[in-house]
Amino acid sequence: MRLVPTGAPPNIQVMDHGAPAGSVRVANEVIASIAAMAAREVDGVAGLDEANARHFGDWIKRETAHRGVRVLLDGERRIHLEVFLTVDSNAVLREVAERVQDNVIEAVQRMLGLEVVEVNVFVSSIAFAG
Repeated sequence: MRLVPTGAPPNIQVMDHGAPAGSVRVANEVIASIAAMAAREVDGVAGLDEANARHFGDWIKRETAHRGVRVLLDGERRIHLEVFLTVDSNAVLREVAERVQDNVIEAVQRMLGLEVVEVNVFVSSIAFAG
């Protein structure tokens, strides 16, 4: 423990943090949940398409999709995301996709402090008002 430099009230103390006591790991499901939440916040997104995010080769490559988001980590621990959307029929797809990319990158990097290299957006279905 060390005292705060002069000019601060004398009764305030600051704790020094030593070396980390262990490691922190974040499950792909958590990364996917954050990305899914951020994507749903964008106007024009009707939902995420969980069914189309999964495909047959997943079990061979040991990759999975959670909540409509596929999470891939490269050798440098950077995050690559694929987001599968259902978009409202009156939305401009390109604009929605760009806003989803921006919102997902910002949310994942802010909450996890890890670099998001890319967010690929797949509009896999359209929600028509009915």
